Amino acid sequence: MPDKKKTAPLATNGTVTTSDACHNQYDNDSTVSLDIQEDFEDLTYNGLLKSVTDNYLLGLDLDMPPSPAEVESQLLQATNSAIESYNLGPRDPSAPPGAPIKEAYPDARPADVRIRKFRSLVPWQVAQIVKHLHHAKCVCWMNTGDDGNYDIGIYQTDGDSLGIYDTSQDALEQAVRRYHATISSRDVAEVVCVLRAECERVTCCENRDLIAVNNGIFDYKNKVLMPFDPAYVFTSKSAVDYVEGAPNPIIHNADDGTDWDVASWMGDLSDDPEVVRLLWEMLGASIRPGVSWNKSAWLYSETGNNGKGTYCTLMRNLCGDDAWASVPLKAFGEQFMLEPLMRVSAVITDENDTSTYLDDAAALKSIITGDPFLLNRKFKEPRTVRFRGFMTQCVNAYPRLRDRSESMYRRLLVVPFDKRFEGCERKYIKNDYLHRKEVLEYVLFHVLCEMDYYELSVPEACVDALNEYRMVNDPVRDFCEDVLPQAAWDLLPWTFLHDLYKRWMVRRQPQSRAESLRAFKSRVLSILDDYPDWSTSDSAIRTGNRMDAPEPLILEYDVTEWMNKDYHGQDRTKLCTVDPKVNYRGLVRDPSVAAALAADAASGTGVTPDGNE
Repeated sequence: MPDKKKTAPLATNGTVTTSDACHNQYDNDSTVSLDIQEDFEDLTYNGLLKSVTDNYLLGLDLDMPPSPAEVESQLLQATNSAIESYNLGPRDPSAPPGAPIKEAYPDARPADVRIRKFRSLVPWQVAQIVKHLHHAKCVCWMNTGDDGNYDIGIYQTDGDSLGIYDTSQDALEQAVRRYHATISSRDVAEVVCVLRAECERVTCCENRDLIAVNNGIFDYKNKVLMPFDPAYVFTSKSAVDYVEGAPNPIIHNADDGTDWDVASWMGDLSDDPEVVRLLWEMLGASIRPGVSWNKSAWLYSETGNNGKGTYCTLMRNLCGDDAWASVPLKAFGEQFMLEPLMRVSAVITDENDTSTYLDDAAALKSIITGDPFLLNRKFKEPRTVRFRGFMTQCVNAYPRLRDRSESMYRRLLVVPFDKRFEGCERKYIKNDYLHRKEVLEYVLFHVLCEMDYYELSVPEACVDALNEYRMVNDPVRDFCEDVLPQAAWDLLPWTFLHDLYKRWMVRRQPQSRAESLRAFKSRVLSILDDYPDWSTSDSAIRTGNRMDAPEPLILEYDVTEWMNKDYHGQDRTKLCTVDPKVNYRGLVRDPSVAAALAADAASGTGVTPDGNE
C-alpha cells in the first residue's frame, strides 16, 4: 500500500507541491476528511483563499476564540483541505471505497495547474485574522479622510492595556507573529499593507464624557462605569480602577505618629481654597482627554520643597506609566522631540531649565488647544496630528517666550506654589503613599464622581501670577509699565526711550538681552493701545514746550547720552534739563493728561523734577 502521508517537497514560495502527493494518496486520506462548506472547483485561487478564510473566521466565537496556535493550525488545515478539493474535483459516486485517487476523482486537475498546499498561512490570511480577532483598525490622527495619516491599532483583550488600542509597531508585529512565528520581515510588511488597505478608519473617541479607566469606560455625565468595548477607540487610559464610593483612606505612620490622608494633603498644598480646587480639577483634566481644556498649567515656585514634584507624582500615578510623557518646554521648539504626544493623554514635566527660551511657540500653542500641528519624526515622514490631553509643567523660573501675544498668554494657567515644607519633609508621601492602590482609587472616584466641571477655574492668585509673568516675559511691556507713568516729558523721542530702556534692562533684568531700536519700537507700538495717555505719529512731532521740564529718569538710570553736557555743577535738576531739537519722532502724551500733570506739579501734588511724590 502506498504511504498515504507522503507529501511533496517545499516550494520556493513556502507551499507544498501536491502533484505527487495526490497521485499517491487514497480518497480516505485524513487531509480530505474536513467538512468543506462549499464547492471550491469553480473558484479562482484568490476566491478560494478568501472563501475558506472568511468561512473559518465567521464561525469563531469572538468571546471565546481558540488560542493563536489553534487558529493557525485549524485555518491551515481548512485551507489545505479546500486546496485538495479544488485540485481533485468531485468524487465519482460509483468509485468503490479505497479506490485510487485517479479512479475516485476522474476530473482531477492536471499537475501543472494544481494549487500547492501551504506549509504556513500566507500574509493575507494573517491580516484577516488580526483584523477579525484583534479588531484591528486604522486609527487616524486627524480625521478619517486624511489619507495615510494613521497607524494600525490592535485592540488589547488582556494585560495592562486591556480595553485600549495599541498603535505601536511592536504590538502589531507581536499580533502577527502569534499566528506565524517564523514569518519574514518582508511578509510582515505585506500584512501591514493589507491591514492599511482593508481596516476601518476611525478616530479616537471624542465623546468628552467617556473616560477610559483601568477597569472600564466611565460615563462622566451619568456617573456610571461601562465595560470595555472595541467600538470605543482609546489609545490610553488611567491605570486606576474606578471603585464606586471609594473612601478616603487614612494612613497611620507608626514611626513618627502621624496620620495622613490625600484630601488633607491636597488642602495643605496651598492656603488659597481656590487654588486647592484647581489642583483637584487638574488631576481630573489629566485623565479626561476628550475635554478641550485650552490651557496648560505651569506650577511656579522659585524654591524647592513646595510640593510641586510630589503633586506631579500623584498626577502621573493617576494616569499610569503608558498615559503620560515628560516633554520639557524647550523641546517644543526642537526637532523630533514630540513624537510621544501621539500616544499619551497627559504631559507632566517636573523639571525645566531655569534658562529656558522658546523661540517658536507655534507647536506649543497648537498642542495646548488641540489644534493640528506638524510632527517631525526621526527617519520617518512628518505627520499632521492633534494632541488630545492636558499639559502640566513645573518651572522654578519663568521661561522666556518670543511669542508675547495675548493668544499665547490666554493659554497659560500659572499656578503659584507659595508654601514651603522645609524641616517637615516626609519623603514617604511621595515614595509610598501616593502609589497606594486605595489612595489612587479615592482620588479617581473624587475627581470623576464627586466633581462636575468642563472648564478649569482661574483663581485670582493665578491671574496675578500670569500678570507677573507677562512682565517678566516681556521686558518692553514691563519697561513701559514702569517708565511711562513716571515720565516728566510729554514727548519721549524713540532714541531717548531706547537709551533709557537699555539702562533699565541692566538694572531690572540683567540676565536678559535688550532689543534693538527697531525691535523695541515695534514692540512698543504693538502694546501702545494699553497706554491710552500716549500716542505716536508717522511724522516728526514739534517739540514746543513738551521737553522743557527736567526729566528725572535721566539721572535715575544714568542715561549719560541725554545729560546736559554744558552743565558741570551739582544741581541735579539742571543735569537732566536738555536743549532739545525742534522735532522728534516718538511718543507724545495726550494734551489733556499733560495739562493735568502740569497743574498737579504747579500745586505740588504731582511728581517733582526730582522724581518724588
